[in-house]
Amino acid sequence: MHFIKFPIVRFSFFLILGITAAHFFRTHYWFYILPVALLALFGAWMIARRQVFQKVYFGIAAYLCFFGLGLLNYQLRLPRFQKDHFSHFISEEKSSLIEVRVEEILKPNSYAHKYIAKVLSNGQRPLVGNILIYVPKGDTSQLFSIGDRIWVEGQISAVPPPLNPYQFNYAAFLEIQDVYHQIRTEPNLIQKVASEGFSFKSYSSKLRDQLIHKLDDPVFGDEERGIIQALILGKRNNIQPDLYQSYAAAGAIHILAVSGLHVGIIYFLLLFVLKPLRWLSHGKKIQLVILVLLLWGYALLTGLSPSVTRAVTMFSFFALAQLLNRPTNSINTLFLSLFFLLIWNPKWLFHVGFQLSYAAVFFILWLQPQLYKLYTPRFFPDKLIWGIFTVSIAAQLGVAPLSIYYFNQFPGLFLLSNLVILPFLSLLVCFGIVIIILISLEILPDWLAGLYNKLIGLLNQFVNWIASQESFLVTDIHFPFLMLVGLYVLILGVLTLGWPVNFKRVKVALCCILFFQFLLFLNSFQATSSQLTIFHKTGHSLIGIRKGKELKLLKADTLTRFGKTYPIRAYRTAMDCEVYSEEKIPDIISYTGKIMLIVDSSAVYPYDRKVDIVVLRGNPKVHLERIIDSLQPALLVADGSNYRSYVNRWRATCKKRKLTFHFTGERGAFILE
Repeated sequence: MHFIKFPIVRFSFFLILGITAAHFFRTHYWFYILPVALLALFGAWMIARRQVFQKVYFGIAAYLCFFGLGLLNYQLRLPRFQKDHFSHFISEEKSSLIEVRVEEILKPNSYAHKYIAKVLSNGQRPLVGNILIYVPKGDTSQLFSIGDRIWVEGQISAVPPPLNPYQFNYAAFLEIQDVYHQIRTEPNLIQKVASEGFSFKSYSSKLRDQLIHKLDDPVFGDEERGIIQALILGKRNNIQPDLYQSYAAAGAIHILAVSGLHVGIIYFLLLFVLKPLRWLSHGKKIQLVILVLLLWGYALLTGLSPSVTRAVTMFSFFALAQLLNRPTNSINTLFLSLFFLLIWNPKWLFHVGFQLSYAAVFFILWLQPQLYKLYTPRFFPDKLIWGIFTVSIAAQLGVAPLSIYYFNQFPGLFLLSNLVILPFLSLLVCFGIVIIILISLEILPDWLAGLYNKLIGLLNQFVNWIASQESFLVTDIHFPFLMLVGLYVLILGVLTLGWPVNFKRVKVALCCILFFQFLLFLNSFQATSSQLTIFHKTGHSLIGIRKGKELKLLKADTLTRFGKTYPIRAYRTAMDCEVYSEEKIPDIISYTGKIMLIVDSSAVYPYDRKVDIVVLRGNPKVHLERIIDSLQPALLVADGSNYRSYVNRWRATCKKRKLTFHFTGERGAFILE
């Protein structure tokens, strides 16, 4: 792994370590790391300048500076360290009035439109910070555009964490975008002030919306239109859910997110189109400047997603190196773009797309040339096939651990899909750019639009066919974070074995294998624990009892199977439960020496002795104070099968009797270990 010798690679590594430490361990003491590191660096430099043979102290101090830079850069973006953040001036107990500017339009849910907005003021002082806005559906006049300034009134609250273990954490997802709070409002509590003055982001958003509107042509089918919008303009909101799942199952989901692959195709297309400029005086410089400007214009048009920004930044560094006539190493350039992007926004490190994009490009740049040397093709067709094959293998090795970790599935036919889709994608992207230009000029002929629609339809048919081969799709893979780390260590260790084989390389590979086996042992040891969980599911009562890899689900609904549904499926996968069964909820559960009494809608509890926990489900009409007096429980739990009015009344009673009350709809699943 000769790339480790590049200084920018090591600086980026310590910058990432600092960002990661600040993300998982938040404390104000991190602020002292960078000043101390700078003092240490200055002291090491004063000593080093007087020595012929240098010590390691200067290098250690330099790396510590980049570690501290990552810490400080992340910390300064947290609300608690921003004195003008709006969260310091609002109360979650009452309604607030704030002025905001719409920054991003999210995909709406079944009930509301969603926007990410930047808070500007509260009418008294300028404020900073981002907020998630929910506007109920049904009032089309309350649809906003990027750049709109509005006054909005409502109760501001923190974005809640998931109610069940191992579910998608929407709060953590929004934190990556610097969104920690939300506001739910009504249309009559919103007043639009004006649209923001000219900005590249708002202009590109309006231009993209205009192009999307022009795609509303009968020539394009609904499925094809959604793919065109995602493929060329980076707008995935209109892809039908079933089709999106088919792309995921086929291992082709990456082509729906405009990323380095698309930018690379456009980069080489523009190089070809702008090649005549080289005939002019200083034509090469003019070509590269126009190329970079067009790439950033395309990035703005697609919404400046992290993957596009990363790709355009990297290709901009390539172009800059050519402009300065300086040879550059591709991995060096990749890490240079990584370093500057994380300085610009350290939270991009935790974007799934950002991670997948960098992993894929790194493995392609590092591993693909080595794989390509294993066979020497003689003719153009086998050169093309062998090139796509080696690129697919390298990229899949890079992203497979992350894909399994985040999505718990692995598409077995990824090679077949990539061999067909990658050459097809180049044609679709180039053809799509032409379609967008012609449709913006309103000179797109119907026969050309129909031809492109047919090509997209063929792509969708192929993807649907690949996705229908269910026996090749491995789902519900148990893959915790330790396994993610271990698998990357194993892959890197084995692949560095290389040729010729020597003792040092074998030793490194064997150490990586032993480390991976150690992590496997730790994972199997953790699987021996036991746990009782009262899940939250609206309208249902679900109690899971796990012993090692065996999960028994207790339920009230004897007709419905919950093993493959929310929230049990994710729990089974995360806990690696190989044995699964479902039974009816009993009246009494004894677990780890504690007695748990279940009181259902019959309001009959055949137990007259002291219990530890009382679980209320199915809206039982009970005299709660009588239950407390007779059974003397230490805790009352109400699950998602109860009405809110009942829960509020029970909470008030418990507060009056100074008894702990746990409602799964507010505090999340109740877990007993």
